[in-house]
Amino acid sequence: MRVRVRPNPSPHLNPLPFSKERGGSNGADSTNLMRVKALWVSVGLSILFLIVYGGCNWITSQRANVGTFYFEWERRIPFVPFFILPYMSIDLFFLAAPFLCRTERELSILAKRIAAAIIVAGMFFLLFPLRFAFPRPHADGWLGAIFDWFRGMDAPYNLLPSLHAALMLILAEVYLRYTRGFVRIAIIIWFVLIALSPVITYQHHLIDIAGGFVLAAFCFSTFREPDLSSPRAEEPSNNRPLPL
Repeated sequence: MRVRVRPNPSPHLNPLPFSKERGGSNGADSTNLMRVKALWVSVGLSILFLIVYGGCNWITSQRANVGTFYFEWERRIPFVPFFILPYMSIDLFFLAAPFLCRTERELSILAKRIAAAIIVAGMFFLLFPLRFAFPRPHADGWLGAIFDWFRGMDAPYNLLPSLHAALMLILAEVYLRYTRGFVRIAIIIWFVLIALSPVITYQHHLIDIAGGFVLAAFCFSTFREPDLSSPRAEEPSNNRPLPL
């Protein structure tokens, strides 16, 4: 008597532990984990910024005879109240940037660049304190109310290097990497406004902006993206040399 074993006509009903059918939940878990890590990075960098920037501002405000460094012709630069909106909008881009990172490596590099910019800028704020050289005009209307609120929190110190300029470049690199088409064009235009805003809202002098660009270049060169075109970058991390 022969016994015939018929194959299961629906093997997908009982997927093996290592089958692709079980990959969906792992992918969702991985995405949720990245979001949690991005949240921690966003919160942590925000706290670091508040401590360093606010602390340096307070320390410098207690000093006497804080110097200035500017060009006399900068007094002819127009004051444009509208640009306080792009200036302040960098805070939103700052908070959201970690959530754009797709890998832990990208998130780590972004966090290191921003943290380095904040810490290095804080050191310069304390070692070479400066204040804005000439009076800031008063703005009328609802923009004036925003200016009054903002200036109540931000004293005219922490100038060189411009942390605003440094963070603008670091954040722009992230947003331009992950945007295309119309959104990318809109991001470019808005970041140009952000770049102009510190000067024409009388928050920084031009030498501060130049210092911020140098600081951003330092952060980019110190914490670089891996070169995936290099054969060494494609090698598995657990490769070990063979014994002789």
